[in-house]
Amino acid sequence: MSSIPMVSQFDLLREKRQELNLPEPAEASIQGRRWLVQGVVIGAALVGVSLGVAVLVFLRALMVSSAIEGLGTVEAEVQLFETQLNASRTKLNGVTKANQDLVKGLLSVRSGSAVLRDLQMRVPEGIQLTSAAEEGTGYRLKGLSRDPQAFARINALQLQLKRSPLLDPNAITLVKASREVGAASTPQAQAVVAPVNFEIQVNLRPPISPLAEKQILTQLGSEGLVRRLDLLQKEGLL
Repeated sequence: MSSIPMVSQFDLLREKRQELNLPEPAEASIQGRRWLVQGVVIGAALVGVSLGVAVLVFLRALMVSSAIEGLGTVEAEVQLFETQLNASRTKLNGVTKANQDLVKGLLSVRSGSAVLRDLQMRVPEGIQLTSAAEEGTGYRLKGLSRDPQAFARINALQLQLKRSPLLDPNAITLVKASREVGAASTPQAQAVVAPVNFEIQVNLRPPISPLAEKQILTQLGSEGLVRRLDLLQKEGLL
């Protein structure tokens, strides 16, 4: 008699659960364990994903750090290369300047034979050069001018010297021109007119282009300087 009310009570609870659409206790327990397992799996998966992301971030950081170190090495190599390049450029500029100075020195040295040959070609009739001594950047010319028109002949010589391709036309200076009158011992000697002694200072002109210099020296027969210019031209220094 005592078991009947208990069964009725369980039946009432089952009916109540059915009305509320609730699962049976055994099913609820199974479903709870299933959810727990699913939660554990999902949690473990999230933890795994987080760890994976952390590992990827760490590896990426290592790669970036390695790349930065590589860039630092490249930058150091570039700086070293630039230093070596600047040193080589400085050395090259020094060699180039030395070559240019050498060429200027060679071009500024004119053959004495070429100058004398040019002077010989420009001496007018009635003029005699007695000496041509180097002085400063040019020559001091001494000579005699005979009549008629001895002084006019000296002026003509100055004009000829100004036309010389080797001389500076603005640096042709008549230093002196005088006629020496001495005591003559005989009437015949007194009748002879003494020549005019003169001195002219001439300076060499500044250097011109190598090709023009070579052409002038070739015309004057200065073979030594012409060969020197040919050698410089072959070496690419002109």
